[in-house]
Amino acid sequence: MSSDSANIKAEKLVKLIMVHLNWVVLIAWNKECGERLKNARGKTARRKIASEMELLGVDCSQEYIRKLETGDASSVSTSILLTLCKVLNIEPFDLCPGIVSTEFQKNFVL
Repeated sequence: MSSDSANIKAEKLVKLIMVHLNWVVLIAWNKECGERLKNARGKTARRKIASEMELLGVDCSQEYIRKLETGDASSVSTSILLTLCKVLNIEPFDLCPGIVSTEFQKNFVL
């Protein structure tokens, strides 16, 4: 392999780290994530989503959901993100393109 092709291959690599969600407090958020949230919400009222989240024990106002949709928020808590996804029946990677999801056995050691 030539050094040029090795450099091109290296440029295409992305470094990922795996961190258990219990250790993650905030996830970066941007306008693209907001647009994805708005599309996932569809015609469901923000108020209804906020109410369903409250029933699941997570406090999130319809105003905060609006801020997420417009990209006015620069981060979101993992608890809000995961609960939003549960209410909308989607996965976190559906909203945040940088998230990779996988599951391991409970006894798996990182």
